[in-house]
Amino acid sequence: MGPPLRPDTQTPAYLMDLLANGDLQTTGTDNCTFSASQKALGKDNFTKIPNGVNGVEDRMSIVWEKGVVAGKMDPCKFVAVTSTNAAKIFNIYPKKGRIAVGSDADIVVWNPHATRTISAQTHHQAVDFNIFEGMEVHGIADYVICHGRVCVEEGNIRVVSGMGKFVPTLPFASHVYGRVDERDRANAPRKVERAAYDGPVTRINGPTHTHTSLDSHIIPTTAPDFYTRGAQVSDKSPKRPSVKVNNPPGGKASGSFW
Repeated sequence: MGPPLRPDTQTPAYLMDLLANGDLQTTGTDNCTFSASQKALGKDNFTKIPNGVNGVEDRMSIVWEKGVVAGKMDPCKFVAVTSTNAAKIFNIYPKKGRIAVGSDADIVVWNPHATRTISAQTHHQAVDFNIFEGMEVHGIADYVICHGRVCVEEGNIRVVSGMGKFVPTLPFASHVYGRVDERDRANAPRKVERAAYDGPVTRINGPTHTHTSLDSHIIPTTAPDFYTRGAQVSDKSPKRPSVKVNNPPGGKASGSFW
């Protein structure tokens, strides 16, 4: 997995906080599994490790456990970050991400009270380890309905190959770009509509301000103590002679000792 998972226990809680308050809008796993023997390709050179781990089967249970059970989000927010927001971002809402007339019959029947312990011995993924091994979670998908067909029933997979369908997505989803357009409209200058003034004009009797030449602000009116032509204030001080005098340590002594 790149970047590799860190042992810092604060990072998962911080990411869940961002998901709960809306700074992060959705979740994903990028599920791509490799067995332990396949991962061993990089035991001497990490650049050769196949990149990818499991996650898609356990994603919703993890978010429910760390979000709803932990009290950081309510069930409606859980639905948004696992389904609705993704459909809006990919511009396929309300065809996806909503239960309504005209929407696709893709439904998860969620059991919030059921518990399970995640393990490589019981998961359905084609991999011999699980990065969430031993974690006990609340919340299980009892039923998964795809295109009106039951694909998961009480933990049993009933997948039929070849039933997928391409869903075209238009660019510039309003959920993403709508707020940008609203911000641009809000910050755009607005013309003030008003009639031209046709009332009386009154002359002001009093001192008027005349334009002041820029030079008057640059050239001082009094001679400064510092001149720019080379002379300094210290030039008027008496200068010491440049004759070197050799005296014993402590200065010149009187008498005939030296």
